Amino acid sequence: MEGKAEEIRQAVERECQKAGLGAEVRLDGSVAKDTWIRDYVDADIFMRVPPELTKQELEVLCLPIARKALKPHETVERFAEHPYVESVVKYPAGHLRVNVVPCYQVPKGEWLSATDRTPFHTDYIRSHLTSEERDEVRLLKAFLRGIGSYGADIKTGGFSGMLCETLIVSYGTFLDALQDFKQWGESRFIDVERYYAEREGEVHRVFREPLVVVDPVDKGRNLGSAVRPEQLWNYVSASRYFLKHPSPRFFREPKIEPLNATEYRRITKQRDSTLLCLPVRRVDAVVDILWSQLYRTQRALTHFLENNDFMVIRSAAWSDERELNLLLFELDTDRLPASRRHLGPPVSKAKESLAFLTKHRGHDGTLAGPWIENDRWVVEKQRTTVTASVLLKTVLRSGGAKIGVASLLQLAFKKRLVILKDAELAGLISSNTQFAKFMRTYLSGRPVWLN
Repeated sequence: MEGKAEEIRQAVERECQKAGLGAEVRLDGSVAKDTWIRDYVDADIFMRVPPELTKQELEVLCLPIARKALKPHETVERFAEHPYVESVVKYPAGHLRVNVVPCYQVPKGEWLSATDRTPFHTDYIRSHLTSEERDEVRLLKAFLRGIGSYGADIKTGGFSGMLCETLIVSYGTFLDALQDFKQWGESRFIDVERYYAEREGEVHRVFREPLVVVDPVDKGRNLGSAVRPEQLWNYVSASRYFLKHPSPRFFREPKIEPLNATEYRRITKQRDSTLLCLPVRRVDAVVDILWSQLYRTQRALTHFLENNDFMVIRSAAWSDERELNLLLFELDTDRLPASRRHLGPPVSKAKESLAFLTKHRGHDGTLAGPWIENDRWVVEKQRTTVTASVLLKTVLRSGGAKIGVASLLQLAFKKRLVILKDAELAGLISSNTQFAKFMRTYLSGRPVWLN
């Protein structure tokens, strides 16, 4: 594996020389730090270019070099603060995921982009972890991977490799990291370099997140900022459960059997809720931007449904990151009564009361009232749309910009709007194995470590 990583590093270096780009090409990440875990190996090749290059030049010059160096392997463009190239390369013992990332060659602390810190991270971890502690990092990474909380990408919103390594620098062992987090209250502050020694009161003015792990090479950066609340609490809960019920299964990615259409019909019949699915075909965007747009649209449509009196039990976004993306909403019902209760102002407020009476008395949409209930005016109004699927179709035909749908999804909905309901999802489950696995997990509703 190390030989293959070095082979690719040299290929990138050669392509830089051919292009006349004066870059230092080095191996970074978990391979360089010797904290990688089996079957989940990242070789990060960093191209450290002169700081005189603009960010646009960084992209225009470096990405073609990376693609040439990785030929004939298929490459995918990904995005951090700026784009980089990813590929999966075969080597005798398996597969190696390679990221070729451009950054600036700058002194420590004089960052021009977020990725400039990575070489300093590599050097720091190599000098601060013993070989035994590197194995403790592996345990922590494998545990987080097994519970679904490893990775700081937008899709996962979990723990980065550098965050795991810094936690072991702080705690020393995997078990101590679990023991401390199982006592989680409202927040946690970890500062291995003691940048804020005797100034802890300043920390929450600098960092707003509940998990603050100060970057050991940059006192102004929180390594925990990418961890979403549900992933943080997932780690806390899994730590508590593991310490009482230890098992090797926590360190393995769960094997999920695809749901079949017959199971789907049986499970959904028991629930008697309504499932609405909005499938979207290929979206031309790098993966991190795609997930960002899916999550933003999921939130927007959830709020829209709730603001129109539909009870959203759960919602989810899913993508195979190639040909199919979708948004899923589970409602307690797809159909509301034709009437709705509308609360008016307190009777004590004369001006507002008069305006309310003028607006609603005798209006075509008023079914009853206004009447006084306790100290407020109340009116019964007629709903213009009573089904969630019709409501979504109405607002999404024009893209949904007014309710906060993300730009790429707006274009997709304008081009082709499909809403599948309940039994109509069975065909998609039968035809797409990856989606069928997702649906099994979704319908179980439990964290994977509780299964």
